[in-house]
Amino acid sequence: MKLLIIGPPASGKGTQAEKIAENFELEHISTGDIFRKINDEEISQHLASGKLLPDELVFKAVKEKLDEKENFILDGYPRNVNQAKMLDKFLEERNSKIDYIIYLKVSEETIIKRMTSRRTCKECGKTYNLITSPPPEENKCECGGKLIQREDDKEEVVRDRVKIFKKITQPVIDHYINKLIAVDGELSIDEVYEKIVELLNNQS
Repeated sequence: MKLLIIGPPASGKGTQAEKIAENFELEHISTGDIFRKINDEEISQHLASGKLLPDELVFKAVKEKLDEKENFILDGYPRNVNQAKMLDKFLEERNSKIDYIIYLKVSEETIIKRMTSRRTCKECGKTYNLITSPPPEENKCECGGKLIQREDDKEEVVRDRVKIFKKITQPVIDHYINKLIAVDGELSIDEVYEKIVELLNNQS
C-alpha cells in the first residue's frame, strides 16, 4: 500500500504517519526528517523562514528514499501540484501509483495554538508542547537540555506557513480527490488514528 498524509502545519501528520506505518507495516518517509538531517545553509534558511524548498531538490531526496519501496506512507510530500505530478510520473514508470491520500483537517486557530506552544530541546531535539505534553521542568528537557522555540514555531512564521498551505498545498488534495480520505484532525490522537484505520480498512 502506498499512502500520502497531508495536512496543515501541526495537524499531527508525523504522529499519525508513524502509527499508520506500524499498523500496516509501511515505511514512514518524512521530508521534514530528511532535510533536518542535511547540513546545508540554503536548506536551513528555507526551513527557518517557513518557505517551501525547490521542487527538484525535494524530489531528488524523496526519490532516493522511495527507490524499490513497495509499501510506504509519505509525510510532508507532495506539497504542490507540480511535486504531485513528479511523484505520479515516477511511480507510473514503475507500474505503480498512490493508493490513498489521508487529509487531516485542522482550523487555523488550532494550528497557531499548537505550534506556538511547541518547544524543542537544544541538545537532543525532543519536542514538547506546553499545553498537551509539557516538559518535566520549566524550559528544561528530560535530558537536561535547554528548551527553545524554533523560528518556524513563532506566530508570524506559522501564519505565513498556513497561507502557503492554503494557496499551494490545498490544490494537491483536489489533484488526488478520487483517492481522498478526510479526517477531522482536531480530535484526540487516538480518535484520529482509529478513524483513519477504519476508513482504510473499509477501502480494502
